[in-house]
Amino acid sequence: MSLLVKWLESMHVDLKITNKCSRNKNVRSTCTFCLELCKYGALEINQQSIEINQSQCTSCGDCVISCPMSAIEGIAVTREFEENSLIYKEDYTPTEKELLIYKKRGLHAITLNGAPLNDKWKFVLTETNRMLGQLDQRSIEVVQRKNVEKLSRRDLFTSMQSGGKKLAKSLTPASWKLEANEWTLANYYPEYQFYTVELDKDKCTFCKACFTFCNQKVFQLKDTSLQIESNNCVNCTDCVDICLEDAIQITPQIKKKVNYQEPIHAKKCLDCGQSFHSLQAETVKCPVCVNRDPEWLSPYQ
Repeated sequence: MSLLVKWLESMHVDLKITNKCSRNKNVRSTCTFCLELCKYGALEINQQSIEINQSQCTSCGDCVISCPMSAIEGIAVTREFEENSLIYKEDYTPTEKELLIYKKRGLHAITLNGAPLNDKWKFVLTETNRMLGQLDQRSIEVVQRKNVEKLSRRDLFTSMQSGGKKLAKSLTPASWKLEANEWTLANYYPEYQFYTVELDKDKCTFCKACFTFCNQKVFQLKDTSLQIESNNCVNCTDCVDICLEDAIQITPQIKKKVNYQEPIHAKKCLDCGQSFHSLQAETVKCPVCVNRDPEWLSPYQ
């Protein structure tokens, strides 16, 4: 038995926040998805970064699933599956994002063990099925687990042997257990977008800060135009947080993916003479000169 205990203990892996976390690379980041979802108080903001207090962490995996950047490594250990069904448990509530991903990995139903779904589960399942309708997918059903028939002594012994094998199999990395980088909806529904990213070209100075901090490649330069690929957006809000002009807005919205384009105009600054690009055809000054105090010396002279 001691060998089994040691083996089971070796299966436990502490959750880890990787460098993909917005707060590790963007000093203006306001992302708190994992912090808000953790009901054990195991996450805390330390200066700019978010850190995990391992003594309070239960490895439930809620933070892994909630992170829009898939920046937390770990496994959602509270989830239990049986074939293509998620077993209902009252000690946690899945998110719509979680169920949508499970659906694309083959989930057909939520299995009850007698007790009906509580109100939280009902709400999430209703919202998920509404979203699945928008995604042209079949709804997730609720089914009752079938009663287990009484076994003879021989059948019981055989069942215990096979049950032990099933236990071992369930504790190994199974196909249902997703790694950190697999919690992105865009990977499972490539023909749709879950968010619409809008750019106010009257405010935008085309400083390209959003280009730098967006790991999802939402903003793409295509010859003489800027292309916004909203289907890549995960709502990490890095672009919104970094934009000093408050020129970017993200709206939750499920629809067929649409690539939005804005023409880019090549310009020469009237003040410093440097070449620059702008979304406004009438602009005559580069962003540096626009924001520079007239009494300051030009950085280009």
